[in-house]
Amino acid sequence: MELSRRTAPGMGIPVMETSNPSQNLESILNRNTPATSIYQKSINLLDKLACIDGFEPYMTAMFDDGARDMKEGAPYLNPIQLLWDTFRQGTSLCVIYNALHPSELLDTSLDETKNILRQRKERVYRFVKACKETQAVRDEDLFTISELFKDDTNSFVKVLKTIEIVVDAVQSRGLLDTDRIAEKPSAKFAEAQLGPPQDNRERVVKEFVETERKYVQDLELLQGYMDELQRKNIISSDTIRYIFANLNSIVDFQRRFLVGIEPYVPKSPEEQHFGELFVSMKEGFMVYEPYCANYTRATKLCIAEQEALK
Repeated sequence: MELSRRTAPGMGIPVMETSNPSQNLESILNRNTPATSIYQKSINLLDKLACIDGFEPYMTAMFDDGARDMKEGAPYLNPIQLLWDTFRQGTSLCVIYNALHPSELLDTSLDETKNILRQRKERVYRFVKACKETQAVRDEDLFTISELFKDDTNSFVKVLKTIEIVVDAVQSRGLLDTDRIAEKPSAKFAEAQLGPPQDNRERVVKEFVETERKYVQDLELLQGYMDELQRKNIISSDTIRYIFANLNSIVDFQRRFLVGIEPYVPKSPEEQHFGELFVSMKEGFMVYEPYCANYTRATKLCIAEQEALK
């Protein structure tokens, strides 16, 4: 049994003529799986954060037996939501920035007698402002307060990128204390290490997760193409909307679906509840309805705008 290779919805965008189209298509379908997904990036970041001076209280709170997802109220099942909720505290970001040893430290305390959410957002603002003023992060790589508090993985990807840049700067200065942790916190979340499959089931699971990773990568590539069209005003905003429809919603859903798959991959067959994942996310697949309904019109528009889209 082998799964069919999955390709990103082209939103009607026609394949441009090449000298050898079949060879080009084969190279696209068989390229290497992306080295890191949002799940893997979050795991790597989690281990680095544990080495930052002053971040211990947040790590303790993260892995407390009573720790609960702020959105669902359930135990954390993946590192993405865990980091998302931690960053939304605001003060955690200030601790990360302070690890750079700046000339002016950010306040990492909150007044429990005042509005907590307002204070958290104010701390987030100070973090973003400090990163901008000290040029620790380029303007185009900085997230906004609304992006951090939005329930959208498209926004979280930008948040993750900003914080990765700051933490990498801390690491490059030799300021990460790797001796402070006896066990990597990522051990709580099993990372999907895809070795050589030992039987048919493992081959199917390997094909499944690799296909989903590639699919998300393709969607993100298409999303970047859409953003470039907007930035450079190559075609009108109305045409972009008609061609790409709800692409951002599809990318968001597919990232969440992949995040749901990743923890099951290294587990035993008895613990790989892939069917349960499909059932729990069945409503989310309705995100493809607008895409399907829009496909014919999008295709015609792409053909009409083919010269500009090249």
